[in-house]
Amino acid sequence: MVQENRIVENFLEMVKIPSPSKNERAIGDYLINVLKELGLEVTEDSAGEINGGNCGNIIGVLRAKGKKKYLFSAHMDTVVPCEKINPIIEGGIIKTDGTSVLGGDDKGGIAAIIEMLKVIKEKKIEHPEIVVVFSMGEEIGLLGSKSFEIEKYSIDYGFILDSSGKPGRIITKAPSAARGKLTILGKPAHAGISPESGINALTVAAHAITKIKLGRVDIETTSNIGVVSGGQATNIVMPTVELDYEARSLSNEKLNSLLEETFEIFERVCNEFGATFENKVNVEYPGFALDENEKVVEIVKKACERINLKSETVSSGGGSDTNIYNSKGIPSVNLAVGMTKVHTLEEYIEIKDLVDLSKMLLEIIKG
Repeated sequence: MVQENRIVENFLEMVKIPSPSKNERAIGDYLINVLKELGLEVTEDSAGEINGGNCGNIIGVLRAKGKKKYLFSAHMDTVVPCEKINPIIEGGIIKTDGTSVLGGDDKGGIAAIIEMLKVIKEKKIEHPEIVVVFSMGEEIGLLGSKSFEIEKYSIDYGFILDSSGKPGRIITKAPSAARGKLTILGKPAHAGISPESGINALTVAAHAITKIKLGRVDIETTSNIGVVSGGQATNIVMPTVELDYEARSLSNEKLNSLLEETFEIFERVCNEFGATFENKVNVEYPGFALDENEKVVEIVKKACERINLKSETVSSGGGSDTNIYNSKGIPSVNLAVGMTKVHTLEEYIEIKDLVDLSKMLLEIIKG
């Protein structure tokens, strides 16, 4: 039923359409046409306008009266560079010419959803009511899913296709994450004439950084400073430094404790040096944890069994739209697509994985 050539052709066509975050218009228009041709009721919400993008979430509904309602979702945006993607097929895999990402994150997920819908239409397969959401702005903060008014659709279970790994891998746990800027305000002075009259913000930051927890804090928790910026010239005592900080944990309690400790250390060190501390770190998205016996998990496991696909439940260190849908009360899992080395120029995906994923989706709709 699943047609390998068709899914590959569709995938190749989509990855050639540039879709950086907040600039998903072209792929959005493409998907609107595809969903309409398949007979879905198609709408576009205001997520683009809300988040400063040129395209909202693309939503398609395939009606089925008196049935459970299943959400299938994947995001439209890709990381850069993605302006000129030249996909190459070699040895059963799809990769790039090495000058860009591939965009399998997450157009591999989109391709599998489209193939599922095409088979349903061709074979007139009985199905639950299906709500398809192709979200915008996922890569830069889950913007589309945060803005999507999922409550309107009374979804029973969500299946989000946005994880690396082989199809059959089920993400049942993912962390909460906090991100933002930590700013230290010192005092400028001439670095050669009167450095002692200034307060070097970088020196203050260095003292604080040696005291906070960074890297792998424990098996559930990580902490990182990814970008440091500040300074005006070599002859000026650095007056300000900004640190882009993030922390993640599968435990909300541990995350909150880590944040409190980190902020307290920066505040205390700044006071010692006479500097000022500004904190603009906020929790960006909540974590989730599903029980092994949760119905949405069982549905995927049984689907895998019927096509002899090995399944496993794992936790992830990253966030996805799945975090948001679970926080809105929709039991949802993140499913592996097969994408490998994502966010790099070496990204690739195996054709077999695209086919297996499509087959799995067709089994999922059987419940």
